[in-house]
Amino acid sequence: MDEHLSLSEKKEVRRKAQEIARADVLARREAILQESEEAARKQTLSRRSSNGIMNIVLLISSMVFVVCVLEITWYYYKGYQYSKQQDEIVSNMDGGIASNLDLSQLEDPGFVLGYSFPDEGDYQIVSTAKKRFSTVVSDRWKEQYRYLSSANPDCFGYIEIPDTRISLPVMFTPKNIEYYLYRNFSGSYETRGTPFLDKQTKLGESQNYIIYAHNMHDGSAFGTLPEYMHEDYYNEHKYIYFNTAISEGVYEIFAVCKTQIYSVSSGHFRYHTYGGVLTKDEFELYVKEIRKMSRYKSDLEVVWGDELITLSTCYHDQPNDDGRLIIVAKRIK
Repeated sequence: MDEHLSLSEKKEVRRKAQEIARADVLARREAILQESEEAARKQTLSRRSSNGIMNIVLLISSMVFVVCVLEITWYYYKGYQYSKQQDEIVSNMDGGIASNLDLSQLEDPGFVLGYSFPDEGDYQIVSTAKKRFSTVVSDRWKEQYRYLSSANPDCFGYIEIPDTRISLPVMFTPKNIEYYLYRNFSGSYETRGTPFLDKQTKLGESQNYIIYAHNMHDGSAFGTLPEYMHEDYYNEHKYIYFNTAISEGVYEIFAVCKTQIYSVSSGHFRYHTYGGVLTKDEFELYVKEIRKMSRYKSDLEVVWGDELITLSTCYHDQPNDDGRLIIVAKRIK
């Protein structure tokens, strides 16, 4: 058909074709430009969104960090206050109880201090056991206990392990046995609590005094007991001093055990049910099971009629276990 067109008509056709081509190129460029702008806009929005999320994350992280710092600061501040109160107690006592007795005296068989077992007929205590300790206590301890009991009538006695942070009052509230689980010696709320005795405790009659306290990360309360998992520490800190209203006692550690608080149905040995006054069979079973669990082997002889002290604190190998660390000692003076 082009053959029948005039020259001018052919030019016009070419011109229109070129215009259409240019329009198509421009349209394509515009589309590409719009796509680029849209991509850039989305990228900007995405960047802003990411920055916003990042800012929120940073803000939350900063807040969590600040809260953690405040909590840690508060924890150690309360620990300082706790230690300060214990220092004041020791100061008011004019020193701890370990200074009352010289360990070198333990080699003297004539040196006796502080305790008598219950009647043999009532609790089947061997007669020789009653001759080991007299009911005489030192004037120094009388004055120390007078201060403690006047400051808080719930104070049953005092426990101290030389060269450690354990130098603490021991409480006993039979009507609410865990009253001092989260209270300090003054009775105010305190996460570290104060060592307290098992509900089965009977003054002057118990064959096994079980004392509970928290295992604190800052070493307060019973927080240093996990050190007994190291044999060198165990060998260097074998003696525990535990005084009550009627006695002054020195105890030698013969077992360090990692165990659990088991249910009745578990069939496992439940050490915490063997506090207070025990029968001969109960006592011997307790010593047998404790020796089986102990991390170390001790040659210290423990027989029916001996008086024991058991320190118990939490000790977790895993986050959700109900682990306990127990230190068991026999009274030697």
